[in-house]
Amino acid sequence: MNIKNGTNEIKEIMNRSGDTECCERVFELSQILCLAENVLMTDVQQLALLSHLSAMVYRSGTGEKLVPIDRELFSEMSRGSLEIAKKIKDSLPNLDEDEVYLLSIHFEVAKQNSVKTEE
Repeated sequence: MNIKNGTNEIKEIMNRSGDTECCERVFELSQILCLAENVLMTDVQQLALLSHLSAMVYRSGTGEKLVPIDRELFSEMSRGSLEIAKKIKDSLPNLDEDEVYLLSIHFEVAKQNSVKTEE
């Protein structure tokens, strides 16, 4: 997905972040990390990820906190998905650790879908 010359929808998602340059950098980081881990996302999955990253950039800038989550719900999340999410979360200041768990869902779903299409 090309976000530099993206659609109006992509531009709107990035604008909601409050910092389009930061949002673009974080999205690019996510793509590099996914490539390194062979996590392949469809355009729809990338758009959902971009929307989540935009919200994270916004929360990072405003200091808004997430409602605490039950981390036990994420006990079956793969280590790789959690590591990708942690690297992205750590690239932004002022975010709760719970962000890692919510973000990791994007990578886990993409991994599982990749396995299903290979079978």
